[in-house]
Amino acid sequence: MTKTKKPTFISLFSGGGGFKLGFEEAGFECLLSSDILLEAEKTNNLNSKTPFLLGDIRLFTKEDILKKTNNKFPDVIIGGPPCQGFSVMGDKQGSDPRNQLFKSYINLVRDLKPKVFVLENVKGLKTMYGGKVFNQITTGFSESGYDIYFKILNAKDYGVPQNRERVFIVGTNKDRGFNFPDPIFKKINSLVPKENVGEAFQDIETSKNLENHLILNHSDRVIERYKLIKEGGKLPPPEFLPKEIRRVNFGNTYQRLHREKVSPTMVPGNNAFPVHPTLNRSLSPREAARLQSFPDNHIFEGSRKMQCILVGNAVPPLLSANIALEIKKHLKNKKYESDRQFLIKKRSTIKLNQPRNYLENLSFKKNPKTFIDLFSGAGGFTIGLSQAGFKPLLCADFDKAVKETHEFNFPTLDYVHGDLSHKKIKKELLNKLDGKKVDIIVGGPPCQGFSIFGKRRFINTKNYDPQTDPRNKLVFTFLDYVKEIKPDWFVMENVAGFKSLDGGFFVKKLTENITKLGYKNFDYRIINTASYGIPQKRKRFILIANKTGHIIPWPKPKYFENPKDWQLPMRTVGEVITDLIDDSSRDRVANHEPMDHSREISERYSYVEEGKKMDIDKLPEKLKYAKYTGQKIKNFSHVYRRLHRNEPSITLVPGHNAFPIHPTLNRLITSREAARIQTFPDEIVFCGSSKEQCTQVGNAFPVSMAARIGECIEKTIKNDWKPGKESDLAKYSILDKWYYEEKKKLNLEI
Repeated sequence: MTKTKKPTFISLFSGGGGFKLGFEEAGFECLLSSDILLEAEKTNNLNSKTPFLLGDIRLFTKEDILKKTNNKFPDVIIGGPPCQGFSVMGDKQGSDPRNQLFKSYINLVRDLKPKVFVLENVKGLKTMYGGKVFNQITTGFSESGYDIYFKILNAKDYGVPQNRERVFIVGTNKDRGFNFPDPIFKKINSLVPKENVGEAFQDIETSKNLENHLILNHSDRVIERYKLIKEGGKLPPPEFLPKEIRRVNFGNTYQRLHREKVSPTMVPGNNAFPVHPTLNRSLSPREAARLQSFPDNHIFEGSRKMQCILVGNAVPPLLSANIALEIKKHLKNKKYESDRQFLIKKRSTIKLNQPRNYLENLSFKKNPKTFIDLFSGAGGFTIGLSQAGFKPLLCADFDKAVKETHEFNFPTLDYVHGDLSHKKIKKELLNKLDGKKVDIIVGGPPCQGFSIFGKRRFINTKNYDPQTDPRNKLVFTFLDYVKEIKPDWFVMENVAGFKSLDGGFFVKKLTENITKLGYKNFDYRIINTASYGIPQKRKRFILIANKTGHIIPWPKPKYFENPKDWQLPMRTVGEVITDLIDDSSRDRVANHEPMDHSREISERYSYVEEGKKMDIDKLPEKLKYAKYTGQKIKNFSHVYRRLHRNEPSITLVPGHNAFPIHPTLNRLITSREAARIQTFPDEIVFCGSSKEQCTQVGNAFPVSMAARIGECIEKTIKNDWKPGKESDLAKYSILDKWYYEEKKKLNLEI
């Protein structure tokens, strides 16, 4: 039998060899490794017979490479240029010479012409300077003749016991498409997946002659600090520490791992590793290497500090191996369908005949707080609060398609179908609760009457009175249920326009009624979900109330449009939908059925620039007019607007034709892509027609936003935070400065 020739690769910026090891374990032959660090060369030579080129990549030529490979051209080039200049942990300086190394990488790719290249970096690369750096990189590769694919992958999804997000850019010179690996836990030769830190460390203390298991000799002060950190927790704020050991906490340095969870991201540095789950010391290089999925027989050379740098900077071998397997498929001439072929398919291949109970996959504490979701829609609040640990008792909505969606995803959860303002439906709902204790009521009464997209537009022009709009009265129907059920807490959501409609009439009326019901403790705000990790600029009116006397907990904004060095950038459309471009994604997720646009409409879409609205005046004359009416077309806010990969989405609104245009394809985004932007898990299936699916997704409250609110309420209840009694931890955890200043200024009881 003829032995199959292995595909070949070279590894640039090889460091500790994680990227290289993954490709080797996946069946590739390494022709050459390269790095500027002498310790990287020594590590390479200790673990393999691969030739090594030591030095600065900016000085290397094509001839230098081929001399080392015996004139063999690689099938693949891999590498991760130093990331510190791009990292949220770094300076983010555009002039940082480390940020220019990608140009040398591009030049070598252009000269050596591999079939595929892979570039890895921190996810901050995508958003640096508004995405300009990332665009420069991808443009440079595109101009070299490569089709570009990119995706942010998290190592924990592939059996690496570490929460480590990195952006991977893959370029191919053949028109075959490329698929990134689906999340999977599988052994690849010597690389074994691990669920958590405890599994990774299981036998480390009993293992003999373990290389790189070097323990730091901590000072007594440091050890005393470690003793104050609970498993899975961080060092308390300085004011809670004894004066003799007081200090500010940075990064992972004073964060203790949890045995039943994955580790935070490993970062390089002698003192940068987190604290052992049970011992009062930081991790050894070997322990960190296990969290990176390195096998114990892979040895790191150099001082302890250098070992930590090699381990912390490495690409996890198991993640690398999964990427390598997909590249092998690509090299074996697997042909992926083109975008055009993808678009003309009418139906998803996902089988929807088997209901699944999403809630069964969630773990609830003993005697959890309970809630009901009124005007539930597709279940954004239901899923989010369940993720936060609250147990749902019942959902209610009048929409038939929503009923089908509910029964498909939550078959064991009670559901009331009908108009909640009707006495019959109210009676049915109360009967289903059967006297059960309801701790929280959540809901978003229909918003159309308050929305700028509803009849609000016609106020004073068509004798429209918002006070008589039946949709607007449902807000007070919500309060009727609060009155009847008497929960300790309730959360109501609506569009931002609710606050200002009719000169604030509804807010005034609402707060009067809330006070009469005994909920004197309440607060409301207009929040932008993009500030809380949702890849969508979606402003919503949120009201939180309780009769328990606890503080009203508002989650702190953690994502910023123009972040400072220590802040997180807003999540982007590209982060959540890029992997859905290829046709095989329709075999993985439901509701991913592109509209079959006419050639005329697709052509119009092609003139819309990324991140912008269509300029009708810039269209060719034939496209300026509707085909059937002959009238000049009009552009509405969403219909002819293209999303930008490197920015959050605009607000998604319900409607079959109301979704924005895909960032790179000449079609509207699908219901699944919109659901991703709304932070719905892929396991959730939306039932009904395409139009009904779009309506459900567009109307939904973002799942992750509901989870953030739920987490804050849970933390407040658990710690019994009440005005005047809340600890500084409460302020650090969930409350911003605004709360204290404004409430003090207004002399409110809250």
